[in-house]
Amino acid sequence: MKYLKRTLGFTAVSLMLLTHHVQAAESLKVGTIKNSNAVIVTNKTMMAKKVAGDFANYTLYINDKVTIEGQPYYRVQTSEDINNAIGYVKISDLKIQSVKPIAPVQQTVTFSTSTKVYSIPYGTERQVVDRAGKGEEMAIDEALKVGNSTYLHGTLVSGAEGWVKAEKNAPAKQTEPAKPEVKPEPKPEPKTQDLSEPKPAVTAEPKPVPQQSVIPGAAVTHTTVPTTLKEAVNRQMGLTPSPQVSDGVKWKDARMDFVKNYVDTEPLITDAVDKYQFLVLNEPQGLSADQLNILLRGKGILEGKGQAFKTASEQYRINEIYLISHAFLETAEGQSTLANGLEVKEEPGNKRFYNMFGVGAYDRNALKYGAKYAANVGWDTPEKAIIGGAAFISRGFLTESQNTLYTMRWNPAAPGSSQYATDAQWAASNANYIAGFYQQLGIEGGKYHFIHYSK
Repeated sequence: MKYLKRTLGFTAVSLMLLTHHVQAAESLKVGTIKNSNAVIVTNKTMMAKKVAGDFANYTLYINDKVTIEGQPYYRVQTSEDINNAIGYVKISDLKIQSVKPIAPVQQTVTFSTSTKVYSIPYGTERQVVDRAGKGEEMAIDEALKVGNSTYLHGTLVSGAEGWVKAEKNAPAKQTEPAKPEVKPEPKPEPKTQDLSEPKPAVTAEPKPVPQQSVIPGAAVTHTTVPTTLKEAVNRQMGLTPSPQVSDGVKWKDARMDFVKNYVDTEPLITDAVDKYQFLVLNEPQGLSADQLNILLRGKGILEGKGQAFKTASEQYRINEIYLISHAFLETAEGQSTLANGLEVKEEPGNKRFYNMFGVGAYDRNALKYGAKYAANVGWDTPEKAIIGGAAFISRGFLTESQNTLYTMRWNPAAPGSSQYATDAQWAASNANYIAGFYQQLGIEGGKYHFIHYSK
């Protein structure tokens, strides 16, 4: 769905939940609710309220400014349609970005690195619908200025569409010529050493370069990052939201000592189960289809699909057991409706489409959008969904700097950025799952990458 139907203004229809009269709407904005405890007024007349909860994890559409009990509020919506309004949020509880349509400066972009594609401009991690791989192209049909950033809307070769942040991309025809022009720039730096000295400090802070040493003759690598354990924990605790823990009913902020136990790598490395947090996931284990089928017994639609997982593992260089574990989590171990195939209205022939990794399954209607994504990319058999889903995981989840459960969760090279979960126990929980699979097969993990913090 396009963000704006070629206009930023429209006349609001009456909505009983929120207002009893028709009023002209302001230009639409986007933004986020600052924290999950912020109050949303769902009915101005009766002053019905609720807390923001999970809505704080999404970018929302922000519209008409009103006054409630003497305080300024904005209406927030899950889409540009007023019928998808949630309620009113106090302006002080919102982080608002202005939106302005602009003319796209290019018709196609070629991605120089793996790039997130969002369902909405200025989207959050919860609104990533795909990943454009390195070298992949996107046809651009719309552009918006959101705050100080430019977002481009387009369609990938796979048929998936969404928004990408323009700063991370360059026009396909301009990327190569631009490089020779940049090369001469370092020449004057030695002449002005006073100016060049601060530069490494600025670039090193967000992404410190780790020092790596390989143990000869062993399938193990060790990396020591410049950050200390205390610094890493402090950065985690300074996030919004901070690391979370569940009591089985609801989520809450985890205590610092609790978080430290899961960030501290030294005790984990020597633990028989927790060491699997450091299993390298972008390397196949080399298991046979028969071995994988042992893990898939009684797992619904996934049973007997060992060869598909083996093919996916080899083709996209992903550890097979991690791939199965990921599929189990997304499909309720092969039982979910999406995994067992759905018909898509626009597709002829009563064909069913399968989605084993929840790709494109937006929370607002996971079945509809997950099945539509599967249809767009042609996943009309379980095997195609397994292999195609592995392609998505290889470019959307695993990178050279984040290729273990631990680095995906805590990102020790740049703590607090590009992390895949807020659950403090996420890596440990998944490691427990994967370790159980290895024990079931009676084998050991093939390659590990252990992390150490500076003293």
